[in-house]
Amino acid sequence: MNNTTKKGGRPRLLNTEKKKYKLPPVRLGTVDYTMVKKRSKQAGLTLTEYQRQMVLNGQVVERLSAEQMELYRQLAGMGNNMNQLAHQANTYGYYRDAELYHENAERISGLIKQILHDGKDN
Repeated sequence: MNNTTKKGGRPRLLNTEKKKYKLPPVRLGTVDYTMVKKRSKQAGLTLTEYQRQMVLNGQVVERLSAEQMELYRQLAGMGNNMNQLAHQANTYGYYRDAELYHENAERISGLIKQILHDGKDN
């Protein structure tokens, strides 16, 4: 009988892809545990993924909050509007479009300041 036929199932992982090593468990006090748990939740990561990133990178890059995502969406929409206004102004020579362009530029500048200062009015 020929033993070279495949039996099916999941393909084998390469040795470099296998997660076969474990680090010793970390024991934390209640205050430290709640602090780590809170930080992992703020970053939008599971506790295990948060620990892995901290061990490997020494830092965790937080995910964007819903508020930040909304600001970016507004900014993208305004940029699209500005491109349309610039196209119309160049095509038809409208002066009103130039005024709208400057109004949008001021709103975009305000949103960028809000993003850079995390919503603080500085």
